[in-house]
Amino acid sequence: MRMQKFIVFLIFCFLVVKEGEPFLISKPEEKARKYLKLSLEEYKKAIKKDPNNYEIIEEYRKILESTIGKTEAKVELALIFKEINLQPKFYELLLDISLTDRKNALFYIEKRIEKSLDIREKINLYYIATELSPQNPVYWYNLGKLLIGINKEEEGIFALEKAYNYNFKEIQLFYYLSLYEFNRGNYKKAKEYIQQGIKISDDISLHKILLKIYLLENNKQMANKEKEKIRNLIAMEKGKIEIEKVKEIPKEEKIVGLNPYYFIGVSKDEQKLYIVSFNGYNFKIIKQFNCTTGKEKGDKEKTGDNRTPEGAYLLTSKIEPPNLPSKYGIAAFPLNYPNPIDIRLNKKGDGIWLHSTPIERPPYNSEGCVVVNDNDMKEIMEYINVGKTFIYITKDKNFINFSEIKEIKEIVENWKKAWESKDIEQYIKFYDEEFLTNGKNKKEWKTYKEKINKNKKYIKIELSDIQILPYGNNQLGKLAIAFFNQNYASNNFSSKVKKILYFVKRNGTWKIIYEQTL
Repeated sequence: MRMQKFIVFLIFCFLVVKEGEPFLISKPEEKARKYLKLSLEEYKKAIKKDPNNYEIIEEYRKILESTIGKTEAKVELALIFKEINLQPKFYELLLDISLTDRKNALFYIEKRIEKSLDIREKINLYYIATELSPQNPVYWYNLGKLLIGINKEEEGIFALEKAYNYNFKEIQLFYYLSLYEFNRGNYKKAKEYIQQGIKISDDISLHKILLKIYLLENNKQMANKEKEKIRNLIAMEKGKIEIEKVKEIPKEEKIVGLNPYYFIGVSKDEQKLYIVSFNGYNFKIIKQFNCTTGKEKGDKEKTGDNRTPEGAYLLTSKIEPPNLPSKYGIAAFPLNYPNPIDIRLNKKGDGIWLHSTPIERPPYNSEGCVVVNDNDMKEIMEYINVGKTFIYITKDKNFINFSEIKEIKEIVENWKKAWESKDIEQYIKFYDEEFLTNGKNKKEWKTYKEKINKNKKYIKIELSDIQILPYGNNQLGKLAIAFFNQNYASNNFSSKVKKILYFVKRNGTWKIIYEQTL
């Protein structure tokens, strides 16, 4: 009786006051649910602090039983004991569950995993599930991926091997097992896993590991066969994309001089990644995937702030296993962060990637990178051309409404013509008053160009593969970029480079605020 009064009193205390909030700010039932939840959280903290306090444990169990059920309460207690590594009590509870209500416990665990946004909680729930149903390969497989995703590779491989031993067939399983054996130098075992995986799906990632094995074994004949196989698989995927391009172009509306291209759009508010195509006239979303970005919201400002930068970034390279730790999945693409605009705004940090992971990460769960799962990355990277493809990261999905492509394209063409004409007064009009490149402001840039032009009899410039993308808004204003190949020729100099023009909109007109040669 005394214990029941104590529980009622405790809940009442939470209901009456919490951080200065008045009691009647919402419906009574909503308030009751809110503070009951808070009460249970406090009990969990108390148990973790003093796991031998049987009175507190019993109070917590009885409240849970009255709200979620007897078996479910045992699962929640087992979860606490697993989190604090109190093995005797953990296994005592699991034995009790196994003997009384194992089926309902597993059903509850699966629902808890589905709702949980905490990766470590999911892992502990899967540990409970594998204890209650040790021959279920799905539990072992999902546990293994989660462990690899938090960089516990040895434990993850152990779980994946359990799934394999229970005859689980999934391409990702064979990928991580073969990669693990490859990194250990056990090429025979790696090849066994690869061959079994290829029977399920002719997967490029598996063929790439196999190619590396043959190269290390100096087996040139088999290495050449794998190279050919990989080329054919890549060509097949590119062929599908080229067909998509042809279908998308409405020829009667096409902007002259702009070929179709793709970029990746990321909406941080939605936690979505989009494949966006320019179809000759405007932008169109053709595919979408779940993603996760930085734990902290807002634009990145400094090292370690756990924020994802906002803007348009070039994917500069591709990193694949075995040069990539397993927690980063099948591939990673570094961004050119900080780019010239970031540097101009004094933003700090580096190591921002688009990368994959073997697990389904919850929203806002990275240290600043954009992260997708492995299966989605396989599809996404078919649209990535390293050194050419951009990722545009924004708070909301504003890229789909960017309608100024034609306007910027015409400005780029007129900028080129002014450059070729050697008319410095016309040429410099395309630059913003706040222009700054390689330490030169607008005035210094004009002087620099005048000096060069004195020795030029002619200038001829060809621009190709032009891409126009939004950049977003920041302290400098509304920004956009133009990216292209530039073939420059004159009487005394020639060059072929890639170039990015960063534009800012001033009084309704786009001006160049930074010019970057790659």
